[in-house]
Amino acid sequence: MMVWIKQSLIPLTAAISLAFASAAAPASAQENVLPKQFLFTNVNIFDGTSEKILADRRVLVDGNLIKTIGDETLEVAEGATVIDGGGRTLMPGLIDAHVHLNMQFGGHGTDRGIQGMQNMTWEEIGALAYESAREYLPAGVTTVRDLCGMSQGLRKHIDAGTLEGPRIYTSGSCLGQSSGHGDWRWDPSVLRDDGSKSNLELLGITKLTDGADAVLRAARNNLAGGADFVKMMSGGGVTSERDPIESVQGTIEELSAVVTATSQFGTIAAVHAYHDESVRNALKAGVMSIEHGNLMAEAETFKMVAEADAWVVPAIAAFAQDVFQHPYYGDPNLPAYAKVKKIIVNADNWIKLANEYQINLGFGTDSIITTKDGWRQTRDFQITQWGRAFGNFRTLKAMTSDNGRLMALTGDMNPYPDAKLGVIEERAFADIILVDGNPLEDLSLVGASAEMFGESRPTPSVETIHFVMKDGKIYKNTLPAGAISPELK
Repeated sequence: MMVWIKQSLIPLTAAISLAFASAAAPASAQENVLPKQFLFTNVNIFDGTSEKILADRRVLVDGNLIKTIGDETLEVAEGATVIDGGGRTLMPGLIDAHVHLNMQFGGHGTDRGIQGMQNMTWEEIGALAYESAREYLPAGVTTVRDLCGMSQGLRKHIDAGTLEGPRIYTSGSCLGQSSGHGDWRWDPSVLRDDGSKSNLELLGITKLTDGADAVLRAARNNLAGGADFVKMMSGGGVTSERDPIESVQGTIEELSAVVTATSQFGTIAAVHAYHDESVRNALKAGVMSIEHGNLMAEAETFKMVAEADAWVVPAIAAFAQDVFQHPYYGDPNLPAYAKVKKIIVNADNWIKLANEYQINLGFGTDSIITTKDGWRQTRDFQITQWGRAFGNFRTLKAMTSDNGRLMALTGDMNPYPDAKLGVIEERAFADIILVDGNPLEDLSLVGASAEMFGESRPTPSVETIHFVMKDGKIYKNTLPAGAISPELK
């Protein structure tokens, strides 16, 4: 049976009493209040960076940080909680570098993808966004990076402990030109040309920006609203119905404007881009994160990515023939079908060049407008796809330390600046999972499945991940009775 460790809320009167007691206590008494300590014993460590598993280790967590990594001689102060890992693998919490919490489950009741969200209210979208966020921790994902339309509201309440969910990096409204990937107006609004906006633009999920000045203002507005970085569209998309996927979107001046705004705040710009020209334009402007890039076909483009030390977060699900089983992408009568066909043809060449140039790759699932079963199936199958394309070690590294490096590029805007993510090392954040067996040998231990549309997990939980800690707090525990001492209440 799954045990969820929920954060208790202190009643207001107790909180007030504690506040007065703390204020009245002498300095020496306050200094003697130590943070919560956990000692993991009998664990093997995958640290997120090395292909070697460290056998029979101990890990001491002090507060929200990893304090010490050692062997059986590592001792701990009296009163610490001891967690017997039972020979399981202790590894960093997983990181998903491309999610859409507002869109993950939105609009799936229609046959028109994102257009189905046009009739939804913020109340509906917000409720579904939180339901989306609840999928991650039980699957061992402790950090996500949202790439369109998420501001800092949900994160505030998760970080405060009011709600449960992963750490969230946000990009604010996704910026794009009229007629581009972010233009989800109904046709009558387009034809009237009266300045009317789509529902998603009115809700701040997307923002139409034509001209460098408009891009600069919108990017700065995103940063003012709490965005950690900013995303812009620089090429055609699959789910947008009126733009060819080969289209070039955003001028060099417009792309440079979003880079100006983000670099002035010490963070980065990301772009949605599939093909060579759109990727190259973005790199020339100084963009550091390419989202998708699946139609990159020329060696020169991969070379440019490598030389810029930029990142690509591929939509790897689009490389699988299985995607045609999806009712939206597999419908020949809808525009997305022909676009996906073009992407699949480039799969082998793309993987070959990505491996040859050893470009920085982030693991991201980018699954939108779906059901819970559909999301779990697609997400889990993408881990398998990664393993086939890049090997188990690089897949796990992408899901942990590499994605942690990508999160850190938010620099001055990093919402979690105090320690590293995605690694098991001293002074890193205590985002930790315990996994049955060795994931370097078997990716199914972190959720990989053999089929995109096979039988899905019945719940958000990946059953081979028995324990999830985020920021030094336990959120999932299905370890055997007695594994944690003293027993958690």
